[in-house]
Amino acid sequence: MTVKEILSLVCEFVGEREIAEKFSTEGELTTAEKAKVQLMTRCFNLVNQEIASDYLPFLIKEEIDVQDSVLNYSNLKKKVVHIYEVKNRFGMNLKFRCFPNYVQIFGHAKSIVYSYLPEELDLENEVDMPCALSARVYAYGIASEYLLIDGLSDDAEIWENRFKDSLFMLSRKHGEHVLPRRGWF
Repeated sequence: MTVKEILSLVCEFVGEREIAEKFSTEGELTTAEKAKVQLMTRCFNLVNQEIASDYLPFLIKEEIDVQDSVLNYSNLKKKVVHIYEVKNRFGMNLKFRCFPNYVQIFGHAKSIVYSYLPEELDLENEVDMPCALSARVYAYGIASEYLLIDGLSDDAEIWENRFKDSLFMLSRKHGEHVLPRRGWF
């Protein structure tokens, strides 16, 4: 799904149906409409990074070869938010300590799992939607940000509640819940 398709849904939510129609028919946008679309695109990037940093981490596993016990974040493919695990060549967890610009690893590291901030996207870019995120969830968050900037805080609050409720439903644990065994006291 592209950013443009998500913004088309946002336009329906916030009452900008003319822009949504022009998106679907590839019509020419006016100067005022282009400004609104740029604002929505900035709101999309804010929401995308908010989801990745606060709610549902975007995880990546990367193969590394660290022998001198220091791995600079700049040597990794993505912008690091949080490091979850570092493993050696046998798959054993290694101890590590995080610093502002690097991570100190105690041992010979071969792989690292970390969460990252997504890159800024434009209208035509494809959106990676990990963790079963849908365009609807993104649209709720973007609509909230857009309306808040536009000065409609009451409407923005409605969309923000929907956004947070949807993220809560995605982040909760699904599957089997194991209760402790009963015993005699």
